[in-house]
Amino acid sequence: MTTSATLLPAVVRPVPEDRCWLSSDHCAGPVLDLLDSLGWAVVNTPEANVHATSPDGHVYVGWLPEDPAAC
Repeated sequence: MTTSATLLPAVVRPVPEDRCWLSSDHCAGPVLDLLDSLGWAVVNTPEANVHATSPDGHVYVGWLPEDPAAC
């Protein structure tokens, strides 16, 4: 079985120079902002946990910091 390239999702790859924000301050904010801008459902809890689900519901990302002061 083959899949047409038109049915596959586009692959987004940032240029290496643009990746420094991924690990610069150990904060999930930039990644969660990116997911939110891409249409993911992002939910914050009072415990400072953040849950994100992809638009199609097939992928889940959780940010569960041990420190409630985490960004």
